[in-house]
Amino acid sequence: MNRQEFIDKLFAAAKEAGIQEYEAYFASSDDFSVEVLEGQIKEYSVAASSGMCFRGVYEEKMGYASTEEFDEEAIEMLIHGVKENAMLIETDDKESIFEGSSEYEKLDLYKEETASVPAADKIQEALDMEKHMMSLDKRVIRSEGCSYASMVMEKRIVNSKGLDVNHKAAVLGAVAVPIVSEDGKVNYAYELKYAFDKKDVDVKKIAEKAVESAISGLNAKSVPSGSYKVIFRHDVMTGLLATFSSVFSAESARKGLSLLKDKEGEKIASDAVTVIDDPLMEGGFASCPFDAEGVAAKTKVVVGEGVLHTLLHNRKTAQAMGKETTGNASKAGYAAPVVVAPSNFYLKAGEKSFDELVTEVGDGLLITDLMGMHSGANQVSGDFSLGAKGFLIENGKVTSPVEQITVADNFFKLMKKVLFVASDLEFRPGLSTSIGAPSVYVESISVAGK
Repeated sequence: MNRQEFIDKLFAAAKEAGIQEYEAYFASSDDFSVEVLEGQIKEYSVAASSGMCFRGVYEEKMGYASTEEFDEEAIEMLIHGVKENAMLIETDDKESIFEGSSEYEKLDLYKEETASVPAADKIQEALDMEKHMMSLDKRVIRSEGCSYASMVMEKRIVNSKGLDVNHKAAVLGAVAVPIVSEDGKVNYAYELKYAFDKKDVDVKKIAEKAVESAISGLNAKSVPSGSYKVIFRHDVMTGLLATFSSVFSAESARKGLSLLKDKEGEKIASDAVTVIDDPLMEGGFASCPFDAEGVAAKTKVVVGEGVLHTLLHNRKTAQAMGKETTGNASKAGYAAPVVVAPSNFYLKAGEKSFDELVTEVGDGLLITDLMGMHSGANQVSGDFSLGAKGFLIENGKVTSPVEQITVADNFFKLMKKVLFVASDLEFRPGLSTSIGAPSVYVESISVAGK
């Protein structure tokens, strides 16, 4: 049966079964990726998936069930699954299905020309990228692989209270990883770019930036241990913000996993720090006019000039904590439960250029890579101790490369030590959560070296 016929029959069966209110969450994706190595296809993947999560309130508890099939047997299974799951719920939280917002923004993130790029063209883009990368410099000794990928995703939420919303997006992306060598020293780097328009994924530029980055890090040395003025480059700061983004979740706060619980209105960072969550950002990788509960998306200042304005909420956490939802309900997949997560979540850019930041530092370190983020960072306490690479900053100039160092600090303390934020804001792509940050100048960081 077609999708609408399935919904109609499912909803009729749910009503008859005594499910008080109910919702169907559909999600589908078409993913393509190819990785080439030494002019040959190393990995090739084409995957299409489609499924639905059905949830409903039965005897005042919210039950979940999911399916990839849309037939009569699936309807029976979903009804039984929701009722059975609801009876197993032990929490006292009251959940309900959302009736819908008064209006929704219109976002155009789907281009047919992006979604319909032929597989042969994407393979050729990967091959061309690797070929160009290998030709750029004699110090490029081999490729660790070059990849080209595409993703088309669509979701729709329909419920018993009249809500019916949908969203569609298509993205292309490429990654280059060169290996370089000089005087017996070896280094590597990677560069990636994702965009909604094919013309914005320039494989030659990606290859050139990757090679430039790899070569600039050759012959790196350690530095003496001590306290340094530090610039975390935009991609490194993005990684830190991503690692600790859960501390801004009301769900984490309720579970005692965030030190920001009950800190709204308090100063938690320096005046230079403003953090925004913007699901309506034009061209944002995680932009969507509604969240996973169908609540209209809205832009919100999470931290404004160092002051915590709000944690991120879905309807469940908002009700439990006496707040309004911020429209940050999220699902990791169609079958996953509703949780709290950011959308386009970023540290707001400042006015100074990156070069001006370097001049401000005078003498210090530029950190361009942090390693061991998942094992060396504690999201609850905020402490981190991570292997790092980067460059010395001497007399206001970026000079020699640095490696074999460890940087250690605390995320909450670091946010209070940010002196300046650069204008070079960039985002890490993601279709449910996308994190971004510019480069930041932190007044002092503990560095372990030689």
